[in-house]
Amino acid sequence: MATIDTRAALRGDEDSQAREIEAEAETYEAGRDELEAQVPEGWLMLSIGVPERADTYQPRRR
Repeated sequence: MATIDTRAALRGDEDSQAREIEAEAETYEAGRDELEAQVPEGWLMLSIGVPERADTYQPRRR
């Protein structure tokens, strides 16, 4: 699961439109790649959470 929001919202130019997207994969890296492929143009992935794990990953910024 990942949280995404628009670049404009992150700059403060518009209200947040944050939403969650999901993917299932055999490895963390494959899941991350699947999530990144779902992020629309003009949006950024803010965080990735792995169900049943306490830690979260902050993805690389583009």
